Amino acid sequence: MTRKILHIDMNSYFATVEQQANPLLRGRPIAVLGSKAKRTIIVASSIEAKRLGIKTASDLNEALKICPELVVVHGEPRKYADVTRRFISIFEEFTDKVEIFSIDEAFLDVTKTANLFGGPEKIASKIKRKIRDEIGSWLSCSIGIGPNKFLAKTGSDLEKPDGLVIINENNKDNILQNLPLERFCGIGRAISRRLSLLDVYTTSDLRKCPIACLKEEFGVISAWKLKQIAYGLDISPVISWREQKLAKSFSCSRTMNRDITSRDEIKKQLLFLFEKVAKKLRDDNYWAKEAGFWFRFKDFSGHGKVFRLGSWCCNGLEFYGLSLKQLSQIHLHQPVRAIGVFAGRVQLSVNVPSSFLPEDKLNQQILETMDSINNRYGEDVITRGVLTGVKLKEVVSGMGRKKF
Repeated sequence: MTRKILHIDMNSYFATVEQQANPLLRGRPIAVLGSKAKRTIIVASSIEAKRLGIKTASDLNEALKICPELVVVHGEPRKYADVTRRFISIFEEFTDKVEIFSIDEAFLDVTKTANLFGGPEKIASKIKRKIRDEIGSWLSCSIGIGPNKFLAKTGSDLEKPDGLVIINENNKDNILQNLPLERFCGIGRAISRRLSLLDVYTTSDLRKCPIACLKEEFGVISAWKLKQIAYGLDISPVISWREQKLAKSFSCSRTMNRDITSRDEIKKQLLFLFEKVAKKLRDDNYWAKEAGFWFRFKDFSGHGKVFRLGSWCCNGLEFYGLSLKQLSQIHLHQPVRAIGVFAGRVQLSVNVPSSFLPEDKLNQQILETMDSINNRYGEDVITRGVLTGVKLKEVVSGMGRKKF
């Protein structure tokens, strides 16, 4: 039986949610920011801003040069998460197989339920209408329909905003061969550059490229995946979000207000970010066995390090301490523009054995106390002293002390 898969991609999601919430923003070019830093990137731009060439991940200052009238909005993750829950509930009216691909994307397997609603195309039309009627008239989505997840996602990317594209065995070859390789999920700029070294620029080139050449450049697994992409093949199932595996990693990144060269400043930023990631771990009751960091330099090139931990950890200070050795091995050939950190190989806290060492118990009590205060009174109400910028004197005057 040929599968019937839908990929639904909410258009300019964060931006249109903001426009739905505030009618004064509708029809205007807006940019949603992920942080309140002076220099940051745009995490979402409205359809009106995209028409001017302002895209996701654009630099805010550059975007303002393109459009001085650009309206800047600071993102509210809780608002977007609430809307996501609402459209997921709409999807589940048509199938129990709904896989959340990201906060604004989902796959639906309607193979067994399509006939109940008049077919996959009717389901797509009903979903579009229900999103507008039940969530907001300013929200729209692009939907791709195909016999597998890869082709469904490729279809949803072809017509934006508010598109509906069906890819099947009859038209898939024409569609695939007319698209740049970078348009396919799984092939980014870095892989495209490596493929160009093999004289592979199109789907036809990828089909003709010997598998041995691809294996030598990318390894066995990636080579076969690229071949599957070339022919539009994909056997991966749609896994209900209720059955999906637990989180695999936690991350946090920051674009600096200015390019930095001082190692002391870089260390401070690493500690700040590792504290953020560790707080995320603790909030979700996870511990990690691996961590790492990456830098993006002034020219947008990058470098990173990954390291294993000797024991399970959810303490940002420990992550930071272990990262310093890795940092000492990196040559900072350019000023650093952005820094990111992550914690991986995670495990639920209930599965992590408790330490009996007094110092470990004390550190855990300190973390629990900090979390309790910050959760009640606001983020970073209490934090590490080194992050505050306050310098403690090593030598104090004798005022108030007994003299001998």
